[in-house]
Amino acid sequence: MIEVKNVGRVYGKKENAFVALDDISFSIPTGATVAIVGKSGSGKSTLMHVMSGLDRPTTGSVVIDGKELHKLKGKDMDNFRATGMGFIFQSFFIEANQTCQQNVMLPLEISGLPISKRKKAVLAALTQVELADKVNTKAGNLSGGQKQRLAIARAIVNKPQIIFADEPTGNLDSATGQKIMDLLFGLNKSLGVTLIIVTHDHELAARCQRQVVMKDGKTVTNTQKQNSGSLNLGKVGK
Repeated sequence: MIEVKNVGRVYGKKENAFVALDDISFSIPTGATVAIVGKSGSGKSTLMHVMSGLDRPTTGSVVIDGKELHKLKGKDMDNFRATGMGFIFQSFFIEANQTCQQNVMLPLEISGLPISKRKKAVLAALTQVELADKVNTKAGNLSGGQKQRLAIARAIVNKPQIIFADEPTGNLDSATGQKIMDLLFGLNKSLGVTLIIVTHDHELAARCQRQVVMKDGKTVTNTQKQNSGSLNLGKVGK
C-alpha cells in the first residue's frame, strides 16, 4: 500500500517560490496499475519523484507498507529503493559502453546480492524481456525498443514491489511502444508488482485500473475501472 498524505512540494523561497505540488492525498493498493496524467508542467513527474524518494516533499508524507519514506536515513533510503522499487525512464539511462549484463547487474551490486547469485538473476531478468541472447552485447548497439527492454530488465532484476515508469514509450514508435506496454502490464500480472506510469498518453492511461489527473500541482480528478479495487483520494485540489 502506498499512501500519499497532504504532500506539497515548493521550489525556491519567498517571491521566487514555485508550488509544484499542492496538498495531494491518495492511496494505492498493492498490485494496482495507476496512471498519473496531465499536461507538461502539471506536476506529474514531480509527484512520481516524491513518491519514490527521488525528491523530498516540503510538506506531508509518503508511506509505503507502513514506512514513512522520507524519514529513512540516506543509506536506508538507497537500500529501500534498490530492493523495493524499479525505475524506467523515457531516456532509458543505460550505459552504452557496458554490456547488457553489466547494465542489469548494477541494482544487484547496490543491494548487495552475493556475486554468486548475480549472473543467474541477470539472465532471468533478460529472459523475461526476451534479451537473453544479448547478454554480452554492448547496450549502445541495441535498437530503441531493445534499450527500453533492457531498462525494464534492470528495473525488475531485484523483483521490486513497485515499478515507476516515467513516459516509458515517449521515445519509441507506436508499434514498439505497444510491445513495451504489453510487457509492463504482463509483468504487473505475473509478478504482482504495483505499476505507476507517468504519461500524457490517454490511450496508455486507459489501460490502467486507475488514473490520477494532475493540473497546476493539484489532483483535479480520478477515474477507476469497475471491480478494480479502491483508489482513495483524500483532498482533491482546492
